[in-house]
Amino acid sequence: MLMPIDGVKVGDHPLVLRLLKGVSRLRPPKARYDTVWDAGSVLKVFESWPNNVDLSLKQLTFKIVGLMALVSAQRVQTLAAISIENIHISHTVEIFVPKLLKTFNPNKFRQSLVFPPYPENVKLCLLTTIRDYLNRTKQYRKSNSLFISYHSPYKAVTSQTLSRWLKFILCLSNVDIKKFKGHSFRHAATSKAAMAGVNIDEIFSCAGWTAGSSTFANFYNRKIDKRGEFARAVLDISS
Repeated sequence: MLMPIDGVKVGDHPLVLRLLKGVSRLRPPKARYDTVWDAGSVLKVFESWPNNVDLSLKQLTFKIVGLMALVSAQRVQTLAAISIENIHISHTVEIFVPKLLKTFNPNKFRQSLVFPPYPENVKLCLLTTIRDYLNRTKQYRKSNSLFISYHSPYKAVTSQTLSRWLKFILCLSNVDIKKFKGHSFRHAATSKAAMAGVNIDEIFSCAGWTAGSSTFANFYNRKIDKRGEFARAVLDISS
C-alpha cells in the first residue's frame, strides 16, 4: 500500500487527480474498431452447413458458440459461465447465469437470457441448436458447464478457448482476423440490431448495459463494413 502524501491518501491527492485527468485528456480511451463486420457473414456460413444431425461435434460446437455470441450479445466470460443446470427449455430458451462476472453489481437485478424460436430459418434457430447440442454431448459430459471440448477428455472450456473458437468462425466467414477478435461478435450483434431498428432500450438490456450508458455509442455502435458491395452486386448473376 502506498503511503499518504501530505497526510492525504494517494488516490485523493489533488496533484495525483490532476495528473490522471491530464493523462485522460492526452490519451482518451478509443474504440477498438471504426467499422465492424456484417453479422450476416457468419450466419451465411451456418446456413450453408447441413442440418444439425449431420454436423460433426466440432461443427455443432462452433455453431452453438457463434449463434449464442451473436444472439445474446454477451461477453465470452458470460458464455463460459453458463451451466446446463440453469437452462430451461420450453417454447423458448431461458438461461440464468448466477456466477459473479465482470459487470456484476449486487444492487442490480440480473435478468436471464431469453431466446425465442426462429421458425423462419431452422438452421439459425438457437433454441433448436441448444437442444441438439445438449443431446449430442450428453454421453460425453463430465461437467455441468454448457460448453465442453469437442474431443476427449471433453472438459469444460474457458473463456479464452471460446474466444479462439469465435476467431476461427470469423476466419471461416472470410472476416479479417488480424483486425477483428472474438469480442467483436458483441459489436457486430448490437450494431446489426441498431441498424434493424431495434429499440435502444432493448439493445441495452440484452447486452447488459444500464439505461443511459454511453458504452454502446462510444465503443460498440459501428458502421457495418460494406466495401465491395457494389462489385458483388454487379457480378451477381442471379439478379
